[in-house]
Amino acid sequence: MTDVLLLMLPIFTMIAIGSLFVSRGWFPADGLPILSRFVMNACIPVLLFSAIANGESLADFSWLNALVYALASLGSVALLWSFLRFGLREDRPQSIVLALGGATANTIFLGFPIASAFLHERASEAFAWVVFAEVAIVIPLVTTLALLAEENQEGNALPVAFLALFRSPVTLGLLAGFAFLASGLDLPQWVQKVISSIVSAAPYVALFVIGGSILQFRMSRSGPRVLAVTVAKLVVQPLAVGAAFWAAFGWADPVTRDAILFACMPLFLTYVVFCGRHSVGDVGASAIVMSTLLGAISVPIILGLLF
Repeated sequence: MTDVLLLMLPIFTMIAIGSLFVSRGWFPADGLPILSRFVMNACIPVLLFSAIANGESLADFSWLNALVYALASLGSVALLWSFLRFGLREDRPQSIVLALGGATANTIFLGFPIASAFLHERASEAFAWVVFAEVAIVIPLVTTLALLAEENQEGNALPVAFLALFRSPVTLGLLAGFAFLASGLDLPQWVQKVISSIVSAAPYVALFVIGGSILQFRMSRSGPRVLAVTVAKLVVQPLAVGAAFWAAFGWADPVTRDAILFACMPLFLTYVVFCGRHSVGDVGASAIVMSTLLGAISVPIILGLLF
């Protein structure tokens, strides 16, 4: 556990620095979206492109890993949705979009920096198939179902969802990586250096953004819903993913621990945007705060058990 805490110390320190700089006014809060866009639109697409393009072939991409991760995460979504819909009597569109919180971790801003510290050379590869599972399967499916459940939709939910998906820089990074991998070409050395420079900035900038952004969210009084989403994210999804990978690959396979590492992360920040589209943005924001605060305790414990 001591080794885990030492590895986590630089991560928590960067988050604390982000919080300190924003709270003291040393860095403007309205500059955080700019940094966030830099990570999302530059660092992460380049990272995904590099992780995929440097593979052996399309056949060697971890398709099965991504599928198992997506199905296990959707199982967590289903459990959370059932509780919200039938236990708390939440309306159908709101229950669906809130259930997304049971399956989408802060993979980009928190998961990758932590994976880089613990998985080393496996971090980029695992990051690629986890993001593929989330971006290509889980998020489009759940958000489209939420749109279809809205009474005022006029049959245009699918085009809207697919348009948003294919405009995403993360999706473009994935597609570009697969296209380059299929071409059989090799990246020039100077391109590799540019990619390495951009990718190396991603973890530290992302952690700074996490620290500053968490101050922008406020807790609401939606206690049961916030608690349900938080428990689903920090407990149910890691258990579901762990059980699925144990059944598919066995505990001895490192990929099982890789999957649990990403699954145990707190909620991703964009969750509040999806919730806001269905009038439950306050619940989403509160769940982000609670899962991040409790994740500061649960994540080191889980990592201590795994590594």
